[in-house]
Amino acid sequence: MKIKILLVGKIRNEFIRVGVHEYRKRLLPFFNIDIEYLQNFSDLPKEIALSKEGEIIKKIIKDKKYIISLDKEGKELSSEEFAYKLFDLDKISQNNETIFIIGGIYGIPEDIKKSSNLILSLSKMTFTHEFALLILLEQIYRGIKILKNEPYHY
Repeated sequence: MKIKILLVGKIRNEFIRVGVHEYRKRLLPFFNIDIEYLQNFSDLPKEIALSKEGEIIKKIIKDKKYIISLDKEGKELSSEEFAYKLFDLDKISQNNETIFIIGGIYGIPEDIKKSSNLILSLSKMTFTHEFALLILLEQIYRGIKILKNEPYHY
């Protein structure tokens, strides 16, 4: 299974950069997660920014892949449900690549969300794109530990 995370924006906080590095290192024995940092257009009006960010995202996801958009209005899953869903995707994804999309300041364009296979909420709270990335990586790692019945989860 391949996992790619599209992140609109950059990581500006060093402590998050360290956390992202740590979880990527922990995940290496299982698989490498590709994180692609996309240009944000937060200096433009919302509709124009979302349109430009959407164009970039569409070029990347145009192939058949399993797309998960992160949005606070999405489906909430427990860590266990997320683990089983994520690793069941290996069976249902035609080319075994799952792409997570984390939007910028304005979120993810509606047409991208509508074309997603799943809209996932990490919480009803709103997080910066940086925190969302770190939380997502931790939950992927936790999911592996859940499925292996290893003590990290407890």
